[in-house]
Amino acid sequence: MRRRHVLTVLCALPLALGVAHATAATAQRAGTASAIHVISHHHESARVTQYLVSTPSLGMSTTTPLRIDVILPTGYAQHPHRRYPVLYALPGTASTADQWVDQTDTLAQTQRRNLIVVAVDGGYNTDGGGWYTNWVDQHTSLGTANWETFHTQEVVPWVDSHYRTFRSRGERAIVGISQGGFGALSYAARHPGLFGAAAAFSGAVDVYYDPVCEAGASTLVSGIIATDGVEPLAPFGDPATNAANWRAHDPGSNVTKLKNTVVDLYVSRGEPGQSDLSDPSWPAGAGLEVVMHQSNLCFKKAADAAGLHFGWHEYDVGLHTEPYMNRDLAAYLPRLMRFFSRSR
Repeated sequence: MRRRHVLTVLCALPLALGVAHATAATAQRAGTASAIHVISHHHESARVTQYLVSTPSLGMSTTTPLRIDVILPTGYAQHPHRRYPVLYALPGTASTADQWVDQTDTLAQTQRRNLIVVAVDGGYNTDGGGWYTNWVDQHTSLGTANWETFHTQEVVPWVDSHYRTFRSRGERAIVGISQGGFGALSYAARHPGLFGAAAAFSGAVDVYYDPVCEAGASTLVSGIIATDGVEPLAPFGDPATNAANWRAHDPGSNVTKLKNTVVDLYVSRGEPGQSDLSDPSWPAGAGLEVVMHQSNLCFKKAADAAGLHFGWHEYDVGLHTEPYMNRDLAAYLPRLMRFFSRSR
């Protein structure tokens, strides 16, 4: 994706031989770190290592491996006894983990911060994505589809076992862009023992609590999943007959489970900046941001009603494009590092 391309709808230490390639026996232990089978890995730079992995929790990963991009702090190898907090970063629709390396300024913005960033795929290549849930329909052409299990029960302990991390929720955070913003807040609410802080950049953070956002979300999710070539309601099920499942994964419906989590929302009203007007695709970026703005307002309504204290960062100018995600990241990182500092 080019830097200006609209977001649709929404040096590491070497692994020891024998760790890089899990055995067939251990690879079958879905829901644990040993489920992750490293197919290959390479160092993109002194700080970035990209892994291609498969897991029994995601059937298609055997033929279409998933990316895990690990961004290490400067000087990681020179300080062998130092441990670091971790920020897990989820991509948006039709984007891969590389979005956090290639389309945002994550490397530059974290260069002087004692922080490990782990960006991980939320779909296969640039398809519609898995919506950060274990699918109701496990019999589509994609095979087993347990994205939540992969991210929360496999990737997190795998990272902790391979890198020098702090392993408490006070030293672990999660952030997402667009669809990834939904995933970040949904995971934080559903797994409060994992993440002490969560943030969404123009995220779909309410898909059920408010009737307006519920109606829009079911259309949005179905439209995105249809691009995967499967039944549009496969992830969450029919909103009418699987209402409990939609509610259980919706951040807006679970704000009370976020009361012990530091939450930050970044979103814009969709007004273009002067520099945006030279890009003929700006109306699409504006339209998408307007939709996400409404989703954030629905979450805010639920959070305010529940007395949740959270960071509300609303801008007039901003499109659903990478430059504004970079703005959000620049604003969020200092807040995140203060959170980590207070947790020690």
